[in-house]
This record gives sequence, C-alpha cells and structure tokens, in this order.
Amino acid sequence: MSFSVTGFAFLRLSFFLSLMGVLTACQQENMSVASASEAQDATVLQVLKDPSCGCCTGWVDHVSDRGFAAQISHPADLNGEKLKLGIKPEYQSCHTAVSEQGYVFEGHIPANIIQRFMAEMPTDAIGLAVPGMPMGSPGMEIGDQFHPYDVLVLKTDGSSSVYAHVATKAEQY
Repeated sequence: MSFSVTGFAFLRLSFFLSLMGVLTACQQENMSVASASEAQDATVLQVLKDPSCGCCTGWVDHVSDRGFAAQISHPADLNGEKLKLGIKPEYQSCHTAVSEQGYVFEGHIPANIIQRFMAEMPTDAIGLAVPGMPMGSPGMEIGDQFHPYDVLVLKTDGSSSVYAHVATKAEQY
C-alpha cells in the first residue's frame, strides 16, 4: 500500500481529529461527573426557551453560576406553555423557568431574588416575573447600560405585586 505525502498528511490529520474527539468526550464526561455531584445540591430549574435566543442563554449562565442546575428545553409552542403555567401575556418575557416545586420564574430575574423567593416559598404565589427584557438585567447586559426594574410576584388569584425593586446593577449579584 503506498500513500502520497498528501495522503499521509490526510491520515495524520484524521487521526489527530479522532484523538481530539475522544479527549473532548472524556473531558465532557469528567465535567458531567463533576457537574452531577455539584448539581445534587443545586435547585433544578426546567428552562423553556427559544433555541435561538442569546439573552436567554446569558440568563441561564447567570443562574447556573449561582447554584442552580438549568435543564433547557425548546417547546414548539412556548407561549402556549406559558399560558398553561398561569403566566398571563402582560407578565411574559422571552423564557420561563419552572422549579421542582412548580414555581415559575418568568424572564430575567436575578438569581439572588429567586433564591430569596425559594427560601420563603409564599403559599399564595405561583412564582416571579420580570416582564419584558429590561436593559442591564441578567442576560441583557450591554456595556454599562442599566434600567431599574421591578420583579413581580405572580399570585394564585391571577394578580401580581412588586416583590423586589432592582434599582442598581449591583443589586442583581
């Protein structure tokens, strides 16, 4: 069997790429084991989002960096899922997270406020919402731009009230 220099270079490149694939798989498996042990203590959030939404990915990174385990899905009818969960259109944003206890977290809510809510677990609430996409909220960071916003508590009777007011960027972390 004879190989040209080009053929030999191709074989070396193929071998190298195969080896890199195996190493990457091993690294991902090791990261999964570490993540699995860390995730045992983490609050799991089922995140419903559009697959192309970058700000949602930024928010998932924000909550994941602060002790939550985000499990992402991309439902075909995201708005329909929001309505089934009791999130009225006026409270909706681009993504929805659902805790193991069934609480909903709609939009760009800071992780520290979700943690406070989960510690309190109000009985008359279905969850929290940040309607729209406030500039500077977690996942919506663009430079130093920040617009203060309210985090609403969504109540079982369909009403809402202000749960927290985020006046500065620093209050989100």
